[in-house]
Amino acid sequence: MRRPIAAALLVVALAAGWSAAAAAASGIEPAPGARAAAPFAATPAAPELPGLASAFALETAAFDRLSGGDRAGRKPRAGLPALTAERGRILLRSLTVPGWGQATLGHRTAAAVFGVAEAGIWTAFTSFRIQQQMRRESYERTAMVLGGISLEGRDEEFRRLLGNYLSSDDYNQYVVYRDAANLYYDDPAAYRAYIEAHVLRGADTWAWNDVSSLLRYRDQRKNAQKAEKRANTALILAFANRLVSALHAARFAGGPEPPPRSWDIEIAPAGGDDATAFRFGVRTRF
Repeated sequence: MRRPIAAALLVVALAAGWSAAAAAASGIEPAPGARAAAPFAATPAAPELPGLASAFALETAAFDRLSGGDRAGRKPRAGLPALTAERGRILLRSLTVPGWGQATLGHRTAAAVFGVAEAGIWTAFTSFRIQQQMRRESYERTAMVLGGISLEGRDEEFRRLLGNYLSSDDYNQYVVYRDAANLYYDDPAAYRAYIEAHVLRGADTWAWNDVSSLLRYRDQRKNAQKAEKRANTALILAFANRLVSALHAARFAGGPEPPPRSWDIEIAPAGGDDATAFRFGVRTRF
């Protein structure tokens, strides 16, 4: 009975001594009654790869070769055409007279198109200017006959007021007196001074016969303004025509010349026994 007990005590003593030795080697004191863990095997370090900074780095030589070869195989981009002296002359000619540059380069059809467009634009501009002047004279005569006032030397603001009020008295009442009251309601002297300075009197007065006369004047003035706007639009179209003509001519400047074109009228004897027979024809070369 004593031998088994002694053997068990010997095993416990040996285990406690081995645990204390392991704790002393690691610098940690073992807790009382704690079991000693079996030592782990050391993990071998990853082998270093020559020429790489990390084991996870990828070799980029293949990518460099591909990109370098692609860049080497690319063709250089063609630069924009230079503005030579010839191209500049063609550009200035088309800006001066649309179609002139195309005619110089031999593009007769394009020159004719731009030339006809330019002629049409200036014809429209002249027509609208004449129309504007005629309509302006019409509403000025209407103001003289039906309103009793001359518009010679009047600015656009006065002409607008003439079409908004039946008489100058209405304007004085609804505009001048009201503004004076709003500005100087607590200063009678300033109120009267403002009225004396802005009220319409003498040659600046008018009175329409009826509402229809006022509406007639207003419509005539609107028609004159429409003609003026159309004339201004024609000027914008003239500028656009020059710009398009210049770009079109600059595109073909310095390029190959178009083949010559010609129209010929031919009359030749028809041949045969009839001496009065002739052949008539039109021949084109393109």
